[in-house]
Amino acid sequence: MRIVILFLVLAFQSAQAQNYTVIHVIGKIYDSKSGSYLKSGYKLNEDAKLKFETPNARAAALSSSRGRYVIQQQSGQKSGSDLAYTLSAVLAPARGKMSTRAGGINNQMDFVKKFGEGPIAIVGGKYMTAVSSTSYPSDDTRFFYASYIFNGESINKKLNVENGELVFDTETFYAVDGIPIEPKQASASKLFYYDSQKEESTEITSLDFEIVGDKEFNTIKNSFSPLSTNELAQSIQEVISSLYGTCELEHIQAAIQASN
Repeated sequence: MRIVILFLVLAFQSAQAQNYTVIHVIGKIYDSKSGSYLKSGYKLNEDAKLKFETPNARAAALSSSRGRYVIQQQSGQKSGSDLAYTLSAVLAPARGKMSTRAGGINNQMDFVKKFGEGPIAIVGGKYMTAVSSTSYPSDDTRFFYASYIFNGESINKKLNVENGELVFDTETFYAVDGIPIEPKQASASKLFYYDSQKEESTEITSLDFEIVGDKEFNTIKNSFSPLSTNELAQSIQEVISSLYGTCELEHIQAAIQASN
């Protein structure tokens, strides 16, 4: 009888054991149990022993029965590439901060709420947000610009307003004298509004962007089994917002269309 009970307990535990499929990895995470680095499509068992070999390394993983998860060092855990953590110690549900793009920007406080509370993920090469033309007229004498430091030099970028939306285009934003630069090599940016009539330049808020390249976006998109358009967009949004930063569903939907 005891043997039967033991067998049933072991069978139950085996059934409850979870396997995870890695969707996307940022940085280098090493599974010392298997002797391999995590990458898209990698299968993880609950007995994995993970080493985070680069700062802020993190990954998204999918459990067929439990949904989407983020693998990253938790607050209070010691850093160091020689430290190994069990999967359960560094696993958390994917619940990144999301934005639904409700309402436009009417004042500086709106800018601070949108841009000043953590990184924003840019997908598809552009980020756009509606801005009040009454509060912030845009013409040759009144306009927005961003500033950052690159190689010790201050770089100023005049920003376009198109159809009532302030546009951040990564192709021109992260370029110096027409030559593309690595965004990580530039300092954090600041947003300003300039009014030549008043001869006044007003600092509005800080800007913290995380760029999701087309290759990274497609890797995340292709990791999901066939889903409806809305389900796919929401799934991608959840992963990107957990790994990179706030992202808007409308931008995800546009990036999906562009990638098809």
